[in-house]
Amino acid sequence: MSVLTAAVVLSWGCLAVLTLAMAGILRQLRELQSEVVRLGASPSRAAIGRRVPELAGAEHLVLLVLDPGCGFCDAVHEPFTRLAGRHPGARFEMLSPTARWAGSPNIRFRVDPGLITELDLPWAPALLHVGADGTVLAEQPVTSPERLEEQVAGLLTTPMHQQGAS
Repeated sequence: MSVLTAAVVLSWGCLAVLTLAMAGILRQLRELQSEVVRLGASPSRAAIGRRVPELAGAEHLVLLVLDPGCGFCDAVHEPFTRLAGRHPGARFEMLSPTARWAGSPNIRFRVDPGLITELDLPWAPALLHVGADGTVLAEQPVTSPERLEEQVAGLLTTPMHQQGAS
């Protein structure tokens, strides 16, 4: 067997091993995705209807929950800071377990890992609509920075019994 033939056979062998490895990784990824979907749909994790006294105030609250491990949260943070002036009659706040993001004059920024744990949201970033008494009326993941204003308006105008994760 010549050196060239040996190199070609070795290359094909490596290609076969890599193909099998990739198939295994894709299978594990599909299993992980189905597990995440199953956990995200779990009704036991829903925050809707829970009363959280720390979030009570004079007005309804729109709360953006951020996670420092979420790159998408960076893209959503800045557009959210501009929304407070567009919805009078509602408070706007952000919540994160760390002080990674800056607040703005119109929006209170909370750093409270305990409250994050208590809410136990399955996704980040998340929007919550909280009543003046601190009851979570709605929760939903943020779908895109471009649709953030539409989502906030929907949270504030949809009747309580129709809201939920979408």
